[in-house]
Amino acid sequence: MTTHIDFFELKTPADLYEKLKRDLTALEESGQNTDIAFNFFVTAEHLPDWLNQRPLIKNNAILRIVSHIANGAKHFHLKDKRHKSVVSNEKHRVFEEGVYEANVFYEPLLIKLSDAESRELNIIEIDAVELGQKVLEFWKHYIEKPNN
Repeated sequence: MTTHIDFFELKTPADLYEKLKRDLTALEESGQNTDIAFNFFVTAEHLPDWLNQRPLIKNNAILRIVSHIANGAKHFHLKDKRHKSVVSNEKHRVFEEGVYEANVFYEPLLIKLSDAESRELNIIEIDAVELGQKVLEFWKHYIEKPNN
């Protein structure tokens, strides 16, 4: 008896990976819109499940950070004893909110990493798009097959 259920056109891990790529493109084009970042990170958090590769998270800083962000966003609580990758997140503003139209200025979504993740990745903070690019690169070889 199968327990797999399709979600409309999302039927395979490759389909979810393609959605993740579309979400990252949308995030890049949006100037790092929070709603689109939420979609990206929640999708990225579930790709290991679809690939039956959940154990990889424990040994990879990029995946631990994604898990922390996605679960923190989903539960509206960044501080959780199960997640230790992210210290804070913020939208970097160069002006007071509401003064200018949206997307006039580049306002990256910044993720400040814990000391352990900072040491492993050799960075203190990362913006959502750069993290997204690293996530796609990580999963690429699990999904995309080289042309023979």
